[in-house]
Amino acid sequence: MLILSLIAASYAVSAAQGVPEKAISAMHRVFGESLAIKIYSLVIDSTEAEAVYDVTGEKVSGRVIIREATDEQGTIAGYGIVDDVRGKEQPITYITMIKPDGAIADVEVLVYRESYGGEVQYEQFRKQFRGKSRVNDLHVGRGIQGIAGATISSKAIANGAKKVLTLFQLWRREGKL
Repeated sequence: MLILSLIAASYAVSAAQGVPEKAISAMHRVFGESLAIKIYSLVIDSTEAEAVYDVTGEKVSGRVIIREATDEQGTIAGYGIVDDVRGKEQPITYITMIKPDGAIADVEVLVYRESYGGEVQYEQFRKQFRGKSRVNDLHVGRGIQGIAGATISSKAIANGAKKVLTLFQLWRREGKL
């Protein structure tokens, strides 16, 4: 039993390694290889947490790492926010990349830990998020088509993107981004 625990623990550690690098690679793929990525954090205050809960039904708190892609003149090409959502049994680490106008540029799974449902990593699923800027369009069955055999993961990624987009919109209105 101890051996299985050690194997599971080492898998979790190896799966978590490289998330910052994967996030930056995803942002370069979406926004351009030559862009600089600036990293900073924002703290979710109680008003923001309440607003996110009202929209998504999820509790949020703490500090969020923001990745901002800029060109040589300092013009912002886009933002990336890494988050974890709960799959059936394991967390799914993903990044939502957002254009300056508030539309989703892409969603990419960085670490998928479940044994089933990995199809949420495929282009066919991810492309449904592109261009969406209204949180109401981020529901499986309405705006996002789920994947048979990956229903829980599909809903988790859609709700996660809705959570990130809600935070992004709040921070834009507040002048934090």
